[in-house]
Amino acid sequence: MSVDDGDSPWFSYLLDPSKLTADIESGATVTSLQPLLLDLLSNLLNNQTAGFFADNPQELWYAKNEERKCSVLRNLCLRLAAFSSWSLGTLEKVLPSPLLLYLLTALVQAQPGQEEEAMNSLASTIRHTELDLKDLAIPGPSLQALTLLHRWVVRTFMVIRTPMRTERTSTVMVPGVRRDPAVMYRDQTHTLVSAVAPTSIKFLQAVLDIEASPTSVPSHSSFPATVAVLSTGSYSVPSWDTSTLMPCDPKLELALAAHDLGCCYFFCEDYDRAKSCFSKYFTYTSQLSVASKQQLDVEVEKARLAGYLICLDLPVPEDDVVEQTSLAGKIIVSANNQYDGINKVLEEDNLSRDQKEASTSGRELLELELREKITQGKITAARDFLPSILVQNMVRRTLRGLPLSSRVKRSLTNITEKVRGVLEDQVGKMLAVATDRESKLLKCLVVDLVVEGILGQKSKLVNLAGIAQAERAKLLPPPKFKMSAKQSFVMETFGLEKITKLNTSLQMMSTFSPGQVVTLANSMGVRGARKTSSRWMLETEQLNRPNLVPDLIFILLAKVNQLKKMKRWSEARLMLDKAQQELRGGLKNERFPPWLGGHMEGEHLLLEHLAAVDKDETVSSVPGQTQLSPDELLSRTASWLSVEPPPTPALVESSLLALLNAGDWEAVGRLSHPNMGYVVSSRPPHTSVILLARNLAFLMLNLRANNPQMIKKFGRDVWEMVAQLVSNGGTKRPKDGGAAAGLVSRERAAVTAFLCQLAHEPLKRLTTSLIASLFNVARDDPNTDILSPDSAVWPTGLATNQAIQERTVEDMLTQVITSAIAKSPKDPTLLRMLADIQFANSRYSSALSLYVETTAVKSDFFQLELGSSLTLGMATLEESVVGRLVTCARELGRLTQAVVLSQFSQEPNYAQAFKFLEDRSLDGSDSLYGCIWDMAVLEFAMSLHTKRGEVARRREALHCIWQLELNTNNDEEIIKEAANVRKAMFLRSLAMQFF
Repeated sequence: MSVDDGDSPWFSYLLDPSKLTADIESGATVTSLQPLLLDLLSNLLNNQTAGFFADNPQELWYAKNEERKCSVLRNLCLRLAAFSSWSLGTLEKVLPSPLLLYLLTALVQAQPGQEEEAMNSLASTIRHTELDLKDLAIPGPSLQALTLLHRWVVRTFMVIRTPMRTERTSTVMVPGVRRDPAVMYRDQTHTLVSAVAPTSIKFLQAVLDIEASPTSVPSHSSFPATVAVLSTGSYSVPSWDTSTLMPCDPKLELALAAHDLGCCYFFCEDYDRAKSCFSKYFTYTSQLSVASKQQLDVEVEKARLAGYLICLDLPVPEDDVVEQTSLAGKIIVSANNQYDGINKVLEEDNLSRDQKEASTSGRELLELELREKITQGKITAARDFLPSILVQNMVRRTLRGLPLSSRVKRSLTNITEKVRGVLEDQVGKMLAVATDRESKLLKCLVVDLVVEGILGQKSKLVNLAGIAQAERAKLLPPPKFKMSAKQSFVMETFGLEKITKLNTSLQMMSTFSPGQVVTLANSMGVRGARKTSSRWMLETEQLNRPNLVPDLIFILLAKVNQLKKMKRWSEARLMLDKAQQELRGGLKNERFPPWLGGHMEGEHLLLEHLAAVDKDETVSSVPGQTQLSPDELLSRTASWLSVEPPPTPALVESSLLALLNAGDWEAVGRLSHPNMGYVVSSRPPHTSVILLARNLAFLMLNLRANNPQMIKKFGRDVWEMVAQLVSNGGTKRPKDGGAAAGLVSRERAAVTAFLCQLAHEPLKRLTTSLIASLFNVARDDPNTDILSPDSAVWPTGLATNQAIQERTVEDMLTQVITSAIAKSPKDPTLLRMLADIQFANSRYSSALSLYVETTAVKSDFFQLELGSSLTLGMATLEESVVGRLVTCARELGRLTQAVVLSQFSQEPNYAQAFKFLEDRSLDGSDSLYGCIWDMAVLEFAMSLHTKRGEVARRREALHCIWQLELNTNNDEEIIKEAANVRKAMFLRSLAMQFF
């Protein structure tokens, strides 16, 4: 105890304990002395050389009578607690849990005969259920002390088991800084409560079963002010002086025990026993005197008790019903009584001028709930009930400055005269007591109601709102048009010709029915119908020339073009059939070019190609349509490329694409000869596509024949052609104003689109390898090269390769690989190449995810064994991929994962792995030790944690070392199987993190 504390109030009581008696006799109140109790207990615990907890959590700690100051402080605390009538509710508000536990333990120790190691010691809580409670009830202090202790245990048990944010304070002793015992001993207190709670429940249940209650309790005079009368070496009193004990109401003690035990049973979800305890509680409370009921009100929270009773379906006494003051509470009470008096509740809320938004939202929810219950038949209400609620809410919204909503307008359109009277009455009441601002708002409401036709101009609200006669003439409701009940895109015409023409134009643009298109075009005039939309364009410039194609045919072909963009092939074919029918039969008197019929036949073939590529919808989905077989389609495609006049560029590209996807390299080489008519008449960028298709066909043909010289020749042709599209033409300003650069861009876009549509697996893999090799040459960084299986085909050492632009070829590569993966989502080669792109661009998280996905696809989601060599039944994991996996984990700060991945290599880099273990990691750290099978890594980890004093991590590493299957003396097959199990476990954990 420091000398500086001499000026504190509690210190004067320590020097003169009789001062407390004088204060009590002079009329001091319990509230005024409560801070003194907290100070006394805090200083008492701060001056103890040790804690007040035994090794056994179910045993109370008895202090020894060693110093006079501790004895005086303890007796002062007990006297103050007795002066507060041992009210547990009051003491809990003043004292934290550790301090109150110390006080209750001191009360138990103060009982006669509680010397150290006595046979009848009450320190062991387990023995409390074996005591004869009837004997303890006379005179009563012992039973009262135990009952108080166990009541506090069950109350505190519910508190500590309820999740809440606790104060985090250091428990390290700092010289010169006073410690707070409420924080220092909090965890130990919770441990004792958790251990003693089952015993406390049994003890209180025994008290209620035999109705044992103390007849008297200690008063503030029952405890000596000096230590002279205490037993030698203990704090227990020799015997109780019955003249100093206070009589107590036995029923009050039983009622409090029943209440606390019932709350605990409810908390533990033992509802039957909780009902029994609460029933006993009301039995005992009905026998209490007025003074006892006042003391009961201090201990019991009525609102919480009412909640318990409602949950247990027990009746709530009328005395315990809490009058609701908030709107939400009043609405709930009304809902429990079938919404009786809800209109009065809402009206009182309007007059209260409570502008809280929560009030308005609660009223809106009430209205929606009532509407739903009435619709479902859960409640029966009068016809005017719901509109009356709507009127009350409308007034509330108006007072908050909100406008009249369309929902309210619709609901009040056909109200009855009774509801209209309620409306006038409510608004009239508010106008009578409204402020200037509220009067203006209510006037606006009246104006809106009159304009909407809900109120008439002769309504009394018009006069009350102060609307002048001149203003009333302007309050005319808008004209009400009769609207069609049928929902469509057609607007109501109201007899207006312009709206009729607009509807016809909208129908022309939105319809895809061939018959309706022809009918609407004839009704509008085909020349005017053609001008309906400026976005109707055909694919070739020749067809878009004016006066070349008949207007009706132009409209039908434009619709076909729109349907192709939407991938609605069946409807496009029907539209095209209608155009052919009109061309053959209905347009005999009109001029049209002789090649137009052939063009339509080519469009039919183009639709067949597009439908064959798009597997989601085929042209055979419409009844009456037949789809060509693959052989018939290829035969027709080959014959169509040699017709005159030449087919359209779109048909040429789709035909070449169909032949390439079918693997007919000979046909592509034969039909793409430079002397062919469509080749001679082709223009850029279609010329580049035709030449690329020819060279790819010859390259695949020679790869199949294994002709190295021709592979080298055609590989170089393909390389130079594509490299030219992604190369920089120089830094000088072009003389043609950029026309050549624009042509190269169009050619690159056309070639990229053509490559994205390739579906033949070997050809698709070859083209992605081509662009990946271009990317490697442009980047010129061996550490970030994209690994591809056919990289040896391409001449990567040409001098012209220096002009290749990295950004351009990367965009092209990304598009082609993304399209290829969409067609073959489980191709590990394509997935690995996409991962290499992400790795090259330092997107390590995406790269790691894709590498793991590649490994999952290769190993059937890690079912197959992973190895670095191609073996039957084993998935290959290349050394380069392992290195990149380690780099990704390292860059992401997941160093422990990097250590695990480094084991996948044939020759692990131990220096790097040990460095990773020494650095701080952002992943699971020692939680991943179970995935390590390399004994050298585990031994280093254990040594490292031993040096650092990290006991838990060292224990985890040691546990892994002790695994029998990792013993280095085992056979190679056992060690290999242990590694495979840990590989699969680790890779599955990575997979769960990414996909």
